[in-house]
Amino acid sequence: MKQLSAQPCTTDRYFLGECARYDEVRQELYWVNVAPEGGQFFRARAKGTNLEIITHYDFPGSFTALAPQENRADGWIVAMDDSLFALSEAGELTLLASPEAHNGGRVRSNDGAADPWGAFWIGSMSRRAEPGMGSLYRYHESFGVETVFEDLTIANGIAWSPDNRTMYYVDSAPGTIHRYDVDEEGGISNQRLFARFDVASEGAPDGLCVDVEGNVWVAVWGGYEVRQYAASGEHIGSVKVDTRQPSCPTIGGANGTTLYITTAQEDMSAEVLAAEPNAGRLFACEVGVRGLPLNPYRPRLGAHHGE
Repeated sequence: MKQLSAQPCTTDRYFLGECARYDEVRQELYWVNVAPEGGQFFRARAKGTNLEIITHYDFPGSFTALAPQENRADGWIVAMDDSLFALSEAGELTLLASPEAHNGGRVRSNDGAADPWGAFWIGSMSRRAEPGMGSLYRYHESFGVETVFEDLTIANGIAWSPDNRTMYYVDSAPGTIHRYDVDEEGGISNQRLFARFDVASEGAPDGLCVDVEGNVWVAVWGGYEVRQYAASGEHIGSVKVDTRQPSCPTIGGANGTTLYITTAQEDMSAEVLAAEPNAGRLFACEVGVRGLPLNPYRPRLGAHHGE
């Protein structure tokens, strides 16, 4: 099994780093900080462990996930608190939908991503991680909010295979990654278990991404690592991180083959934070394989570019 080690590439320590994404169109690395006092979204030029932050946006709520618009000049689709918004490059928000408004602020958005057809998938979770309060939604302006799953706890990482025929989805609380068959319009069926973690001893699966060879890379919250799985489900490699809460991986950067990993300080005691000075920093590691292009949100649903 291949063993690698990641190195810190930011001096700032984020409360809850999340949603690492590499946009090859803009040639920018994205990540967010989900903080109690309000969220932040960062855009940076990335070359290995050398990051140059271009700009960042501050938000009053729990800003958790995003995908670029197909026309990059239109900005991003983003998730914050119980709602979805369009975010302009100037930092202006326009409300699109509020799938969790009925829960009165108890439930917030979590991880999310655009699929290869241009719809945006977003998970949710109780702010106290109460069982059964989370859901998984699929949104597009042509059909609104579609509820895919309910009665979840921490709806988390989501990604698609290189041929767009398989979707991977993480529910962190039970420690499961499932895979699904995907039809011609992006709908899913035929749930199968891809990997299961003993959360108490191994940590929990969190964010994930897929590389061009079809391998799945998943951050292990509580496990000090990102694991690499073959499409068969075999655990074939690990990237060690010297803090316990890696949260989300992405592959990109100037050479296209750098794994970037967000981490978190959330729920860490003062003693643990003192012992783990890199908690909350962004990490990087050269992995020698390219990530898949970032799917954008498309106002007109359609076949994946390249098909």
